[in-house]
Amino acid sequence: MDLPGRAIIRGTGFRRDRRLLVAALTVLFLPISLLQGEPIVQKVDSREQAGWLRWLIPLPKEISITEKVEVKTADVRIKIRDGASELEKNAAAILISLFEEKRRAASGSQPAGFEILLGVCSERGILQNVRVAGARDLRRVPNWEQAYAIRPLGHNRVALTAPDARGVYYAARTFAQLIQSRLSGDSVSIPLARITDWPDLSERGEWGGSAESDIAWFGEYKLNLVEFGTELRLNEDGRGVARLNGDLLARARLYAVKVVPFIVHLDYLRESGIYDRYPELAGVGESARAPIVDHPVALCFSKSRSAEILADWIVSLARQGVPAVNVWLSEYGGQCGCEECRKAASEGMPQHVMEALAVWKALPEARKFNPAIQLRILMTQGSYPSNEQIVKHLPREVGIEYYCGVGCPYSTYDSSRDPMIYPLLADYAAEGNWLGVYPQFTPSYGMVAPWSAPEFIKFRMTEYVGKKLKSVCGYVLPNNTLYDFNVTAAAEWAWNARGRSPREYSAAWATRKGFKDPEMVADWATLVGPVGWNLYGSGREATPFIDVLLSAARQLTMPKKMSLGQGLWRYFPTQLHMDNDLAACNKALALAEQLKSPALLAETRVMSGYVTMVSNLYAIADAINRNPAPDEESRRYLQTLLQTMAEASKQVEASIEDWARALGQSISTPRGQGTLSATRQTVEEAGKRLAHFGIRMPSGFESSP
Repeated sequence: MDLPGRAIIRGTGFRRDRRLLVAALTVLFLPISLLQGEPIVQKVDSREQAGWLRWLIPLPKEISITEKVEVKTADVRIKIRDGASELEKNAAAILISLFEEKRRAASGSQPAGFEILLGVCSERGILQNVRVAGARDLRRVPNWEQAYAIRPLGHNRVALTAPDARGVYYAARTFAQLIQSRLSGDSVSIPLARITDWPDLSERGEWGGSAESDIAWFGEYKLNLVEFGTELRLNEDGRGVARLNGDLLARARLYAVKVVPFIVHLDYLRESGIYDRYPELAGVGESARAPIVDHPVALCFSKSRSAEILADWIVSLARQGVPAVNVWLSEYGGQCGCEECRKAASEGMPQHVMEALAVWKALPEARKFNPAIQLRILMTQGSYPSNEQIVKHLPREVGIEYYCGVGCPYSTYDSSRDPMIYPLLADYAAEGNWLGVYPQFTPSYGMVAPWSAPEFIKFRMTEYVGKKLKSVCGYVLPNNTLYDFNVTAAAEWAWNARGRSPREYSAAWATRKGFKDPEMVADWATLVGPVGWNLYGSGREATPFIDVLLSAARQLTMPKKMSLGQGLWRYFPTQLHMDNDLAACNKALALAEQLKSPALLAETRVMSGYVTMVSNLYAIADAINRNPAPDEESRRYLQTLLQTMAEASKQVEASIEDWARALGQSISTPRGQGTLSATRQTVEEAGKRLAHFGIRMPSGFESSP
């Protein structure tokens, strides 16, 4: 089947995507005739190959380009196997779009000069009666259902094949990235590439933020997972019903993206109406209620109705054809206080273990309607004390995802240099069990500020791959546009954790973004990335850096001495470390100015502003500690430190807004505004504590007690 047409690269509406795909696959085009003549073959040296590789994200596991051919763009034809699936057809449409405009100007009678043959191969590695070298071995690599091979078939044809349609789609994405860099005028340079590739992590994606609207973009970089919330309710008969967005599921299939619905934390089910219909299911006593706004309440799982309704929701989702369902255990440590639940807890079956087992008990019924469905549970900060018991009691056929927010020694909302997957779970995964993780790809879930962090993202992905996890489901607020660098880096190293260095990735990202000097961008990123890590890494156990900064200002005059190497200064063991980071920011600023990039300039100014604030806070604390009754000279010194910190605060606030604006975004979200407010309050809190020394509050800051 020969397919010209338009590829589906971006878009948020399934109906639009489907129309484009249909258009791509129904445009009338002459069939392939015998190829006439041989294209001009040229050798490719290592330098030219490196240039091609810069266009690839993620970098394939095995790739070699030693030859290329020059052909007319109008002479390239895409041929897809007979009986191709919808996903394979979309893979072909992606390639077709690269040549569409040139084809419109070409003569329709002109035979093909180069053919791209794609589709699923047989177990023997045969595609459309052609044996493709290396294809039969793809089933032996990890995550083989996503593996693919690209091989030249002589000098006028190349095969893109895989054991599964997902691999074919990824092969097309890789080949499209290669060709994008060599389309010029009416000709194209096509690499006769030999590629064998597969991902390290089976699932790579996100939940929340803009994930649902970024599915097409996910597909471009081989991100393949979106987890999303569902509408839960009870019907007239009191049975649980879950509702999904069918368009979302259908659209995701075009981009090889797995859509996994989740059932929200089991202590957050009030909106489903379950307590109105069955008030007796609410956990008994104050021990079942979290002491926060809205008072989440644990369900009583000693009452069979709780498990039955949970099973109803799971089965309802299974009927709609989803590949998996994730049930979030109660987020807080609520424990139903009824006699039966207290007894179960005393016998090693506390609240969260009972919740996890209720999920497992729903599996047989769900598989009656969806035999391949997987059920998962999400561990939480509430379940953390019971995680060992969950691992002990939960059958291995139920997957585990690890999330732990506030108050956990191994928090997933953490930007430190500490490991995230602690020994209990590392051992669990090492035994071959299904384990995923819910990390952040940003400075913090609780603040919005720039951070291009290649070292940090590689550190995290390398840990997950090394500890044999199956899935990474990141959390990015408010959207992926602001954190494109980090999310794309996650796509890079979740696929190929040991492929590129942070610098090499940064240069590849800059190449694909169209920067004229990718090497300079790489210099910039490897300067500011570690600075941000030193700053944001102090916000441990889900405490945002900005809160740690503000807290330090509030403690300036407390008796306890502030120390370098601890708290806010965890990654600043000496003053020299702060001085070096300021020097790094100055170098990065000069590079950003040469690059003429408003976003990079703004990010650099945020980093230098925050380092200045951190440095001056310590200098103030140290000066007060050394001289609790400062003389006039000391007061002038303190005034200068506070004034410099105020100027740095204003620089940070303005630069965060400039950064968002440069990327076409707004900082108006609650967490964005909270970041600006806390930055400003840091100066105000420091000023209040210095007032009794005769230090004036800087102009423009609030001085009331």
